[in-house]
Amino acid sequence: MSTISLMIFLSCLKIVLVSLGLSYLNDSSLVQQSYGQNGVSQNYTYIREWGSGGSEDGQFKRIHDLDFDPQERYLYVVDRDGNRIQVFDKNGTFIFKWGSKGTGEGEFTVPYGVDVDSKGNVWIADRGNHRVQKFDKDGNFLFMFGNPDGHSSSELGKFDNPRQVAVDEDVKFVYVADSKNNRIQKFFSNGTFVKSWGSLGSEPGQFNLIVSINIDNDGNIIANDRGNNYVQKFDPDGKLLLRFGSMGSGDGQFSEVEHMATDKFNNIYVNDPQTGPEGSGQPRVQKFDENGNFITKWGSYGTGEGQFKDPEHLAVDSEGNVYVSDRSNNNIQVFAPISSIPNSRNNNTTGIN
Repeated sequence: MSTISLMIFLSCLKIVLVSLGLSYLNDSSLVQQSYGQNGVSQNYTYIREWGSGGSEDGQFKRIHDLDFDPQERYLYVVDRDGNRIQVFDKNGTFIFKWGSKGTGEGEFTVPYGVDVDSKGNVWIADRGNHRVQKFDKDGNFLFMFGNPDGHSSSELGKFDNPRQVAVDEDVKFVYVADSKNNRIQKFFSNGTFVKSWGSLGSEPGQFNLIVSINIDNDGNIIANDRGNNYVQKFDPDGKLLLRFGSMGSGDGQFSEVEHMATDKFNNIYVNDPQTGPEGSGQPRVQKFDENGNFITKWGSYGTGEGQFKDPEHLAVDSEGNVYVSDRSNNNIQVFAPISSIPNSRNNNTTGIN
């Protein structure tokens, strides 16, 4: 591309971004340029951020998971060490909060994961109390299930440090990442146990500290675990469909992998802190298609725009914007795609390895 053509392209890009209500920043705002399938480039640009360390409204003691309601009016955010849920709009304006430390209804001990179902109910993995709590959209307690005595357990239907909860589209089934039992447990939405799968190990279908689960638009369960540094996909009955990833710092590799999200095209976004012994020390977000093919990545270590210290959880809105929580910087950063790639559904699959 000639210099003149490049200048014309950048001018057009600025017009498009402004028309979308996005700010056109300097070149450093284009956090990462990578190439997906068919060699088509994709960029993510930093848009905005909010949050800081503290206990005031809009501050966090240790930020964790986040999820939108179906209409994307509310973004529910887990303040883990604040033992509360804070609610914001998409621009980061604080709306309301609930929760405090304790073992009672609506109280938390190290709340970890949040999932908002298709009816707007809010489900919280209350890790330290070894239970799941359900609330309405306004934070009113509805019911809970798990360990009534608050102690960890390996019994079916009970938990040892549940880190994530995911509810299917029909609000019929609830899936829980039962982390220290190294399994996924499936329940009816009234809390009745259905089945469990997984065990400690590194073979396909096994886990070594499962930390994250999501449900894609096909109803499949996406799970990863920190010890094995791979992502696995299961059907709703626990049949393994796909596994990808390994330890390392290359594209498609992870080091002490954290949490995930999926978008409406079933693309998979993974927070990769790169803090392990084989990590690069440069935390990043990696994006894959539904078959585990690497698409793009962005991020580096620091406190500046587009940088992370400990990227923890993330959420993707209907426009493809990615919201990343950082537990050390105690903020949420928002990134927008400024070019797209063709949807790669039904392309060659990575398969189970």
